[in-house]
Amino acid sequence: MAKDHVLRLRRTDVKGEHLLVNVSQPGSRPLDLKLVASEGEHVYPAKIKESNVKSLQASNYSGNLDDWKAILKYALLQERTEGTTSDAFDGLETVAAIDGTTFTITLRKNVSGITQRLGSIKLEQDDDEEISLFDWAGTAVEAADDLRAQLETLQLSVVSQQEQVATLNRQLDDLVKAKKDHEDELLKKFAALLNEKKLKIRDQQRLLAGAKVNSEAGETVGDARNGGSRGKTAGSSRRGKRKANGVAEPSPDDVLSDEDTAAEDEDDAAGTRQEETPQDSDRDATEDEESDADGFEAAPVPSQASGRGVRSKGKAFEAARTKANGGDAKEVEDPGEAPARRALPFSKKDTGKAAEAKRPEPVRPLDDDDDDETDDEL
Repeated sequence: MAKDHVLRLRRTDVKGEHLLVNVSQPGSRPLDLKLVASEGEHVYPAKIKESNVKSLQASNYSGNLDDWKAILKYALLQERTEGTTSDAFDGLETVAAIDGTTFTITLRKNVSGITQRLGSIKLEQDDDEEISLFDWAGTAVEAADDLRAQLETLQLSVVSQQEQVATLNRQLDDLVKAKKDHEDELLKKFAALLNEKKLKIRDQQRLLAGAKVNSEAGETVGDARNGGSRGKTAGSSRRGKRKANGVAEPSPDDVLSDEDTAAEDEDDAAGTRQEETPQDSDRDATEDEESDADGFEAAPVPSQASGRGVRSKGKAFEAARTKANGGDAKEVEDPGEAPARRALPFSKKDTGKAAEAKRPEPVRPLDDDDDDETDDEL
């Protein structure tokens, strides 16, 4: 069975006064209503059928019929229709006014002081209608009790929700604190690990600074960092290939040994020439001896053989030098016959010949035959 509702409406024609309206649902439909209003002296009854609720709309109302039915339910029955947003009821007001024998209930919308009339319900005065104010009071008290119970339930729910929110806030604070402690611990461990790594790196740098690194190993590491095969030098395989071609490159030690040998041979040849070269005093003594001698010539000096030895040693030295400079070793061609020997001005043989040239020929005595011939000629 539907419950009755008692509404307390503010009068717009008399300031500060109110009217009471009892709303009941005798029909099967939600908007089949019976309204009985009173200001305390007269009674104003009226009936509403859901089929003719459209006639209650104002001429300037722009909503549809469903919206209007939802507004009537909310204003008279204090119920919300499912699917209707709360914005549709913002600023909705229900007021009343008495004009003669007509009691008018007006539904309007007040938005920022601007009112818009949505519709109205008119009740005609009929004092023969019986009313029971005691029943109205009981209905109002019952509605108040229901509202009080709902309020208490809502308050308990709010308190419970607040306690849950407080518990969640405490848990959140604990989580934030634990997170901060965990981050601090991680930072400390990371700092300790970083310091340990730095210490190990410094120790390795000290060890590397004091260690003797093989030059070949260092070059290999450098080549690997710079790109691998770009900085590689010719290895044993390439050297072996060059040897297989038939001409082997001399090692630096062999070149140096050849240069030293050639230098020693050159020094020996120079010493031999100095021994063969007489000093000035020896020259004078030789000239005197040859001037007193009977014209015997000295034995020839074996300068040709020594010259050939010097030339062969010089060729060997030049070949070794060519190998050291990176050139290919080539066989020295035989120049063929040796050039004509130059006569040194200070050799013994030349000295003897010069002495003979300087020696004056002995004056031969003229024979008598010669004198005769001379005379005959004269």
